Amino acid sequence: MKFLNTLCFFVLTVTFVSSQITVTNTTFPAIGDTLKTRITSNPPAPVNVGNTNGPQTWNFNFLNSGGFISNEIYVSPSLGTQSAAFPDANLMILSEDGQEQYLKVSPTKLEALGFGGENGFLPTNLAIKYTDKPVLRVAPLNFITANNSSGKFNVDIGTDILPDSLLAGLPFTIDSIRIQFSGATSGLVDAYGSLLIQNKTFEVLREKSTVISKTSLFVKLFGNWIDPTPFLGGEIPGGFGDFLGSDTTINYNFYSNTRKEILVSVEHNAANEFQSVSFADVGGIISSSNDISLKHSMTLYPNPATQFINIETKDWKEGLYFLTITDLSGRVVFFENTKLAENDKKQISTNGLSTGQYIFTARDKFNQGVRSIKFVIN
Repeated sequence: MKFLNTLCFFVLTVTFVSSQITVTNTTFPAIGDTLKTRITSNPPAPVNVGNTNGPQTWNFNFLNSGGFISNEIYVSPSLGTQSAAFPDANLMILSEDGQEQYLKVSPTKLEALGFGGENGFLPTNLAIKYTDKPVLRVAPLNFITANNSSGKFNVDIGTDILPDSLLAGLPFTIDSIRIQFSGATSGLVDAYGSLLIQNKTFEVLREKSTVISKTSLFVKLFGNWIDPTPFLGGEIPGGFGDFLGSDTTINYNFYSNTRKEILVSVEHNAANEFQSVSFADVGGIISSSNDISLKHSMTLYPNPATQFINIETKDWKEGLYFLTITDLSGRVVFFENTKLAENDKKQISTNGLSTGQYIFTARDKFNQGVRSIKFVIN
């Protein structure tokens, strides 16, 4: 009887081990790669992420169209405008709108170092470095693997362009303000099995990842950055306080050891309600001629402009956004926080701005959606 129990345990152990995979660092992106994904909040069928453990089967064959496209183009950091500011970088993502994200790849992790080029908030000739560097990918991944990461970076803005109502209640004069974007990620590979998508089958690991994103405000006083909230009775005036705070998302990411893309990534809110799904192009579903790309999801006109510009949104998630206009020296000449949604229209006065080239940028409150467009004032 003892022998039979031992034999059964051995058989179950072998079956358990052989029915799952290891995701290695061969799936890390490399120079020359272009990873194509679609993102949609309205898939044609419910997206069922399944349960823990395995083996399981996830049938995502219905994920083959809709939404908008995101192309991640991986190039050498030497091609970036801010490569000198990131000497440790050995990889760079070049976005279609010109933003540069500098990365460092090692045998065990892929981490983000910062932004340059036409970056989302201050788009020209600036380098924004992470003070805490977030880890984007780790290897090896097995069932069960736990991963934790945090990231943080700051954007500083002069007080000359801020609304008079903002921080008007402070009993002192400040030099500038700092918007701090931070995030903490806690992930666990908790399931494994087979995933079907675009008529192909992959052996996968599923990682459940909880992401807490936070936006904070600091003011510079006598050379030090401080939280002004206690001096304002606990409330930031001018509507700016609505932009601050934290947000929690729960992502279910499906990794294979044969593709560099995350095959499927399903986003839920803190109440575990479905928000959106992104999925890889593994069956030639993305064509450059017929599909709407991420870079076309915002329209600015007239361009050239004289007295005003109009901004029209498309495929936008409703929420609060930072809006900035930046000149080519990197100086912010317009700043506003406002609520925008899908297919909204926003008019901004350009009276008072000199003739020349500018960049309009919208960034959501948790740094998860960024759009930038160049325009000219005659």
